[in-house]
Amino acid sequence: MAGGRLKAAVYVQDPTTREELVLLPGDCPEPEVAVLIPNPDAWEARPGECGPEPVAVGEPETSGSVPAADLEADEGGGTGLKKQSPRRSRTSSASS
Repeated sequence: MAGGRLKAAVYVQDPTTREELVLLPGDCPEPEVAVLIPNPDAWEARPGECGPEPVAVGEPETSGSVPAADLEADEGGGTGLKKQSPRRSRTSSASS
């Protein structure tokens, strides 16, 4: 099988420059390099499907982030977080 997306790392020698190439899982090598990889276990099951990497669609991950409402422009180079004012409970003072 020549062509498609790799599912395993492969070491080959470039046919023109003779330098060693390291092809990583997910790479789509050029056809002249792909013919140098005869092992079918190196290739994904669906040959010929090379193109842009799939992009996840949905909500961005928010773990560990700060809500935008808590961010404030900080020109002093600080953390960019708003300082929370301390909450004090009101006590009624008795006047005698």
